[in-house]
Formats: sequence, structure tokens, C-alpha cells
Amino acid sequence: MDFGRALTYAFDDRQWTEKLIVAAIMVFLSAIPLLGLVALAGLLGWVVELIQNMQDGRSNPMPRWDNIGDKIALGGSVLIAILVYSIPNLLLACCAFSIPAIAQGGRSEFFAGSFAVGLVCCLVPLLLLYNVITWPMLAIGTVRYSEVRQTGVFYQFGDLFSAVTEKSGLVIQWLFYSFIASLLLSLINVIPCIGWLVSLALTFPIQGHLLGQFARALQDKPKGKPKRA
Repeated sequence: MDFGRALTYAFDDRQWTEKLIVAAIMVFLSAIPLLGLVALAGLLGWVVELIQNMQDGRSNPMPRWDNIGDKIALGGSVLIAILVYSIPNLLLACCAFSIPAIAQGGRSEFFAGSFAVGLVCCLVPLLLLYNVITWPMLAIGTVRYSEVRQTGVFYQFGDLFSAVTEKSGLVIQWLFYSFIASLLLSLINVIPCIGWLVSLALTFPIQGHLLGQFARALQDKPKGKPKRA
């Protein structure tokens, strides 16, 4: 995998300004309740198309934003899969916050708060391990979804787990590069205004390209001669 290429490839596209501006707008909209789910689905559909373009060997793989409706429909399945995989995280968050709230004002408030803290301390390591395993499974499911467009690929848990264990070295490399990219984007985000815009515009293109590289490595496809978009 080429980490440097993920950071720079977008600027080789003649329409990079337009594509990145729309990406930044979509990321901004994703923070708005309800509407944000639609925008996030569109972004995820855009990433699926990016993965497909990279697997097809396109030299400029960033998709255009001319079929947002199709992207929303495409990314909706990915969004649902993300929510399904996140259920354990959501359950822990609900337990941690609801127990002290229920006992607030009562004699058992201290006990409830202590119990919630203990619960979090015990389960967080398990959830960390769960996410380290399941997020690569979700990534591989997304790669397969970009090829076959069938939502069932996300829920073939045994097969996905086997793929993660068989390609553990590649999985670790992808996780590492994704983490470094997130860290760099967080540092850029510290810069007011300009940093925020840059972070909004580049988050999905960079992470999407890393996922596309992950997809190509999983398939062991020869690079060949790139096609022109």
C-alpha cells in the first residue's frame, strides 16, 4: 500500500476542486440530524464508487457528483451495515449513561455511578478487541459490496472473519495507515477555517483511497496500465 499516493492522488484529477468542494459540503451536512444520515449515505456511496474505479485501474478514480441519488441508495446499505456492526458500542454507551441517570437523586446514586464506571472499565478492552476485528471485516465487506452490489456480503461473518485472519498482515497495514491519516487530518483540523475546510474535503477521499488500495491488495490484482477516466 502506498500511503503517500493516498494523500496526493486527488490533485491529479482535473476536476479535483469541484469534487473536493462537494465532498466537504457533504461531510458538513452529515453533522445535521436526519439530513446527516442522507448525506453520510451519499458519501459512503461515493467511496464505494471510488473503490470500484480503483479496482478498474482508473488513473483518476475520484467519482463525479452527478448521480447523488444513486450514491445515496448505494451507500445506504453500507450505512446500515455500519450501524449493525456498531450495536455493541451503542449498547455500552447507553448502559454507561443510563444507569447513573436512573439513580440520580436516590441513595443508590453513588453505587450506580461506580457500577457504570466499573462496567465501562471491564468492557472497553473487550470492545476495543471487537472493533479491531470487526472494522476490517466491515472494510472487506465494503470491498466485496463494491464488486457485487449485494448487501448480504456484509453479514457473512464467518467468511469475513476468515478473510481478516488470512490477510492479517495486510489488515494491520491498512489499520495503521488509516490511523495515521486520521491523525494527520486531526492535526490539520486544529488550524481555524482553512484547516477545517481541508479536513472536511480530504477525509473521505484519503480514507477511500486507502480502502481502494486495500481492495486491490486483497484481490492481488496486477496494476497493469491505468485507464483514463
